[in-house]
Amino acid sequence: MGMVRKTLSIATLGTVSFRSKKEKLARATRSQRDAERALEREHTAREAAESRIASAERRVHHASSESARTAHQLEKVKRRNRRRRRQHLGELISGSEPIVRGGADAVRSATNDAVKHSRKAGRKARKAAKKATRATQDAVTPRVEKVAAKVRESIDS
Repeated sequence: MGMVRKTLSIATLGTVSFRSKKEKLARATRSQRDAERALEREHTAREAAESRIASAERRVHHASSESARTAHQLEKVKRRNRRRRRQHLGELISGSEPIVRGGADAVRSATNDAVKHSRKAGRKARKAAKKATRATQDAVTPRVEKVAAKVRESIDS
């Protein structure tokens, strides 16, 4: 029957359809099935990308809060060191009044040492905070950008 229909289609220059109703229906059904599969794949990919983005955002939030916590701790250390320095300096000055000039030089030297140590501790704490912040940003930013690019790519296609 297929050969007769094809011959008839050619003989009538396309007036009679080349494909039968069953053949058209089978092709349409196959196309619909393929489209549904593609839609399902796209839906699955979108869900996976959204979950990756959500986890990346959680990591960014965690890293930001960690760096804020570190900065807060650094500020506390600085305040404590300043307070101790003032207190220590006051004690040294009050204790050194009756001492002769040579004793005052020793106090000045001890104060300078205390200042140097507190500055050094502050620098170390600042450096550690910067390093922690930079490390978390460096670890999270490329992943977030990569996931965002994949999501844009899957949305565009």
